[in-house]
Amino acid sequence: MIAADVMTTAPVTVNEDTPILEVVSLLLNLQISGLPVLDAAGKMSGIVTEGDLLRRSELGTEIKRPHWKELFLSPGKLARDYVQCHGLYAGEVMTPDPLTIGPQTPLDEVIHLIESYGIKRVPVVEDDKLLGIITRVDILKALRTILIHNSTSNKAGNEIIDDKSVKQDIMDKIFSQPWAPKSNIRITVAHGVVDIYGTILDENLRSALITAIEEVTGNHRVHDHLVFIEPITGLYIENKDE
Repeated sequence: MIAADVMTTAPVTVNEDTPILEVVSLLLNLQISGLPVLDAAGKMSGIVTEGDLLRRSELGTEIKRPHWKELFLSPGKLARDYVQCHGLYAGEVMTPDPLTIGPQTPLDEVIHLIESYGIKRVPVVEDDKLLGIITRVDILKALRTILIHNSTSNKAGNEIIDDKSVKQDIMDKIFSQPWAPKSNIRITVAHGVVDIYGTILDENLRSALITAIEEVTGNHRVHDHLVFIEPITGLYIENKDE
C-alpha cells in the first residue's frame, strides 16, 4: 500500500492569518489534533497542533525559565518562545516546514516516519500542493478494511479448502518466519480444527505459533499441546490449559 491509498483527501486547513480562537474551535469541533496551515499562495507552510497551543499566556502556562538559563539562550530563541505563547494567529504559533511525504510513499515508510519522529500526522504533498493527510486513525481505518475483507474471504473459503491444504499453508507460514523452530513441532488438521504439538524453549514462541496458525485459518480453533522446557534448568512445563 502507498500513502495515496490511505490518506484523507481534501483535509480541513487554516490560513496563516486564521485567529487562534477559530483554530481551537476547529480542533475541538472536528475532534482532530492538528490542522495544515496554508500561506497566501495556497501552499502549506506549517501545521498547527494541540501541542503548539499548550504553552499559552491565557492559561498561565507560558514557557518560564530561571533567569540564569535565559542568559545562555539567544534573543531569537526567547523571541520565538514569546510568539509561541502570545501569538494570536495560526501562522505565529504553527510548527513551520513540517515533515511531508508524496502520494507514492510506501505505507511502511510512512509508519516508520511516524514512529521515528513521534508524530501523529503526515501531510501528503505533490508539487507544493497539499493532496491529503495521513493520521494514525487513517492507518487504523485501512487495517479495519483489510481485516473485514480477510474475515469475509476466510468464511467463504472454509468449506472449499481441505485439511491437507490448510496444514501445508500453516507449515509454509510458520517455517517462513525467522523465529520459528525448524524441528520439534508437529501440526495436525482435522475438520478445520488445528492441533499443535512439540517443545519450545521460549514461551513467546507459543503465542507466535498460534498467531501464525490463526492467520491462515482465520479462526481460534487451535488446540495448543506445546510443552515449554526451561533452557537453563531443563524444567518440563506442560501447557496449563491441557
